Amino acid sequence: MPKLLIHTLNSGEAALPVLMRQLAKQSFQDFEHEVVSGLPNRDAQTLQYRTFMERAASYELFMRLDADMTLRSDTSLADAVRALDDHREVEHFVFRLWDCFTEAETEGVHIYRSGVTWGDFRDDLFVDTDPVNIRRIVWNGPPAPFVNHGEVVSDFECFSFGVHKFLKVAQRGRRAGGLAHKPHKYARHMQNCARIRDLYRATQARRHQLALAGVVWAMRHDEVRTMDNKAELERVFEAEVRGHEPEWCRRVDRLSHNVFVWRFSLLRSLGPRLAFG
Repeated sequence: MPKLLIHTLNSGEAALPVLMRQLAKQSFQDFEHEVVSGLPNRDAQTLQYRTFMERAASYELFMRLDADMTLRSDTSLADAVRALDDHREVEHFVFRLWDCFTEAETEGVHIYRSGVTWGDFRDDLFVDTDPVNIRRIVWNGPPAPFVNHGEVVSDFECFSFGVHKFLKVAQRGRRAGGLAHKPHKYARHMQNCARIRDLYRATQARRHQLALAGVVWAMRHDEVRTMDNKAELERVFEAEVRGHEPEWCRRVDRLSHNVFVWRFSLLRSLGPRLAFG
């Protein structure tokens, strides 16, 4: 019986072939890798959690490794699995990764022991759900970060990252749908959007330019609440952004270099309470 099931949700990410090659070279090979492609965001996440529950008798550990992640060394899996051995009582491990969009460490790699369970899958925006009634460690320090996020990306993925971050700031329509506003998520993702703006001003890197274009697009489309259908968003990107790139470059440059424009854009999209909260 393989010790570990690595489960990857894929929606066309450029990094997946790189990740597959890296997994084949890992010093730890007592795992199986399963890739699920083409499902809407919440459906994919729900399937993933149900897979972990239904296959509890077949594996000791389950790992979520997204298709836009890459491993930092050939011993990444070995180092992670070894770290669990000193905490047999813990059922959920959250490891920090290196995020190439914000150039900072953030939580993102989850490993679960067999037998954990999930409950509510109603949230279309914050689809990452913790198991219920478990002991959890949010890991600080080595072996993390052993994973990079966003190291290998397409132009669309950069744009999509910015859209996704701002939608988590705005949290549109949640109360009407019976879901609570999440202030800690708002604060975290507002910081991410501001970080992208600062990095683009400092680096002029294309990944930051397109991510900031995604933020601007999400600001301007009040009707968009979640990013459930990436195929549809990619069509929007090709038609509205790539097809009008000089115009978007000017918008992004203006937003990144003028704090008044940035604040006014937040005010117009979020209202005063959230824009300056």
